[in-house]
Amino acid sequence: MRFYGLWLFTHGGQKALAVMSSEGNEAVRRRIRDDEGAPSEAEPGRITIYFERIAGTLDRLISLHGIKVLDKPAWDARKAALGDAAKD
Repeated sequence: MRFYGLWLFTHGGQKALAVMSSEGNEAVRRRIRDDEGAPSEAEPGRITIYFERIAGTLDRLISLHGIKVLDKPAWDARKAALGDAAKD
């Protein structure tokens, strides 16, 4: 299974990371659990987003889970290629 990420920022400037997988969103939520430093927002049919509450937590998640962080054009292409696998 491969994880792909995209850096985001909330309206308040909080750092966030959207994560999708070749195996779908449920696989992301099963493998990458919330912790106090990076809680997630996950809704059915939507890509999971992790929010950085403690500095460095998202970098740790990237390293721990081998998340390949993409730029926006590469993210859009990968999401289109995965199709329904990028959804629940």
